Amino acid sequence: MDENGRKKLNPEILGVEEIEKTFNHIGIWFYIMQSEYFDTVTVEMDSDPTKAIEELRKAHTVAIKRAIPLDSIVSSPPELVINTIQKLVQVKVAKNESFTVKCKLRDNGHTLNGKENMNSTDLLSSQIARILCCELNLEHDDRDYDWIVQIEELGDTTGIAVCRWEDVLIKN
Repeated sequence: MDENGRKKLNPEILGVEEIEKTFNHIGIWFYIMQSEYFDTVTVEMDSDPTKAIEELRKAHTVAIKRAIPLDSIVSSPPELVINTIQKLVQVKVAKNESFTVKCKLRDNGHTLNGKENMNSTDLLSSQIARILCCELNLEHDDRDYDWIVQIEELGDTTGIAVCRWEDVLIKN
């Protein structure tokens, strides 16, 4: 038991309970799917994910540290990931806007392009930035950007988000 009399739960179980409580409170339909990583879940919902993330931002949560509104979940071959990113960016990002690329790859030794994660993150980020700049004529800027191209390794699949900074939840 903790100081509030609640049973101590593993962070992943507590995180799922926090999601359930928040989303039930606002009355949206949702389905929580486990990933290959104990600290990551994906949530399918019938509502705007930015509204759901805003509710998580307002809620007192202990286990939930990050939430990203994924646009797509695809299998992990790099060509498919890059192709999906190009399509999403074409639809969302205007020619006069800039972007940055953020990757969250895991330490399992198997990554999107088969190299060690430390190098894979940088290689994948620079490859995507180069393609978006050359083929879509967009501006890459890691300091003053309008959009984030977020890549999340989920195991055999990869989550992709093209979103604004304010649409992402990060709690300390």
